[in-house]
Amino acid sequence: MRVVLPALLLAVSTLILIPAGAAELPTIPILKLESKPVLDGSEDDWQAIPAVEIPLVYLGKPEWVKTVRLKAGIFGDEVFFYSEWEDSTADTQHKPHVWDAAQQKYLEGPQREDRFALEFAMTGDYDANWFSGKEFKADMWNWKAARTNPIHISHDKMTILSRQAMPESYKGTLPDGSAIYIQRPTDSGEEPYITKRYFKKQQDLMAKYLPRELLTKGTDDVKAKGIWKNGKWHLEQSRKLDTQQADDRRFTLGETVKGAIAVFDHDENEHHFISQTLLFKF
Repeated sequence: MRVVLPALLLAVSTLILIPAGAAELPTIPILKLESKPVLDGSEDDWQAIPAVEIPLVYLGKPEWVKTVRLKAGIFGDEVFFYSEWEDSTADTQHKPHVWDAAQQKYLEGPQREDRFALEFAMTGDYDANWFSGKEFKADMWNWKAARTNPIHISHDKMTILSRQAMPESYKGTLPDGSAIYIQRPTDSGEEPYITKRYFKKQQDLMAKYLPRELLTKGTDDVKAKGIWKNGKWHLEQSRKLDTQQADDRRFTLGETVKGAIAVFDHDENEHHFISQTLLFKF
C-alpha cells in the first residue's frame, strides 16, 4: 500500500502502514524541516512533521507485532529521523562480565541491549527479508542502547548478501536449501567500541564494551541520541545526505530509496522485529 496525502494534511496526520501482500510498498515521506532538530531524543522539534506508523513482525512469531512511529525530514545538507516504539524496560547493558564467586572469575551475563536499525539499499535487488534469496548491498545504521548511545552515534555498517562465499560472513540456508552469505562490515573497518576483559574481581558487574576515545573517520557519520521514558524509546538520528564515502548510501532530493527497520528488544541477532520493505521518498 502506498500512502499519498494532500499537502495540507501532512502537518497534522498520522499515516498507518499495514503489512500486506500489496504490489506497491509503503512510502515514508521525508519532508523539509523549518529548523534543525536538536538530537536529544525529544519529539519537541518534530511537531510540524506527521508520524508514520510502521508495524514490525517478530521473526518466527508473526503474531507478535511492534509498532514504530517514524518521522523524517531534511534540513540543509542533513537528513534527520525521529523514531519511537514501546519497550517496557530500558536495557542498557550488553553481555557484561558478571562475577561468579564459586568459580572465582567473570562470566558473560545474560543482559542484552535494546537496538534499533535503519537500512537503506545501495546496490542489487534489495529486500527487507535477508532470506529471500536476493543479493544486494545496503547501508545500515545500528543504534545500540549500551554500546553507541553513550557516545551519541549509531554503529555505521553495511549489509552485504551474496550467493557466493565471502570472508568473515555468516552462511545461511534459504528455504530451497541453497546457501546465502551475509557479511556486515563496519564502516572504516573499526568498531566504535573496544572489548574489555578483567582477570581479578573489581565489582560484581563490569562493562564488557567501552567506547573508543578517538573514532576513526567514517565511524561517527550517524549522530544519534536515544531516551527511554514512560515505557518507550525515543530516538533521533542524523547524517549528511552525502558523506562522500563509498560505504554510505548517498541520498539525493527527489529520489526514492528502498529500506527497512528492525527493533531488538534485549534480543540476540537472530531474534528481532522487522518491517517489510519500505520506500523512503526524499
